[in-house]
Amino acid sequence: MKLIDLYVAEVGKRLPMRSRTDIQAELRSTLEDMLEDRSRKAGRPVDEAMEKDLLIEYGPPDKVAATYHPTQYLIGPRIYPFFLFVVKIVFSVLTVVLLVGLGFQMASHPLQGLELAKAIGSGLLGILSAAIQAFGNIVLVFAILERVLPASEFKFDEEKKEWDPASLVKESERPEVKLWEPIAAILFTVAAMIIFNGYPQLIGISFLKNGEWTTLPALTDAFWRWMPYINVLWALEIALNLVLLRQGRWQAATKWFQIALNVAGIVIGYFLLSGPSIVALSPAALQATGLFDGNTAATLSALAGRGARTVIAIVMVVEGVEVVKDVVRLVLKRR
Repeated sequence: MKLIDLYVAEVGKRLPMRSRTDIQAELRSTLEDMLEDRSRKAGRPVDEAMEKDLLIEYGPPDKVAATYHPTQYLIGPRIYPFFLFVVKIVFSVLTVVLLVGLGFQMASHPLQGLELAKAIGSGLLGILSAAIQAFGNIVLVFAILERVLPASEFKFDEEKKEWDPASLVKESERPEVKLWEPIAAILFTVAAMIIFNGYPQLIGISFLKNGEWTTLPALTDAFWRWMPYINVLWALEIALNLVLLRQGRWQAATKWFQIALNVAGIVIGYFLLSGPSIVALSPAALQATGLFDGNTAATLSALAGRGARTVIAIVMVVEGVEVVKDVVRLVLKRR
């Protein structure tokens, strides 16, 4: 009864976690009883054709799962566990980043007494405000996903085409997504978005000069003008990884979407390499910090420039190789 096991597992993916096991057990028992009854009436043992006929009559997994939670939600049980998980990740990263930023500000401007209390209170209010804003954005994203995820399963014509239980076997053959991979991707992408957009002053060299902390920016305007496009790319990466968390497997459409994101990243990398220097650590700026002499400043500036270009080039090559490999696999598989 391989098809029944796959069918029950597919229905379970769309059920609330707290009741998933009980419902799956009940559904499996019902289907097995119905199958045995058909076998007795037909006077022959259970075979795959009989199994397929039963499942076709019972209905597609998503419609069967919908009968167990027909209530409308802003964020429904299907993706609520992932919503809660992402909220915890984002809040943890946000709190750490904002506390680091608060500590940096207090270190650069030493305060005492009432002024210190006001600074701490202001920082905590900033964390609360940022947390509320982040929560609102996450809710908005998941509310949208709640309504578009059925389409993301690429069954736009399911009303016209007969559902085939054999598709469960194909589903099981798709490469599974290791749970930690999309979670780590979401974590690091959110952290990067927070740092680059909220605390760009952290991206540089901080040094003490005349009793005050000063920051020498590491990146030029040639980089920052590409930041809106990079933000869009990061947002799409987060959306893709949320879908992968939901589906648990790579599908053709999600692979093509990943390929498109990699190509977009390569294009941005090309413009960063071919345009003006994105590194602001010039010899004069480094020497002005008082930390380096002329020769050392020149050497470090050259290393920083070459290092940035080398890193971008390596990332472009790696993504390019991944794009070629994925395209070849998809084309060969389709043939």
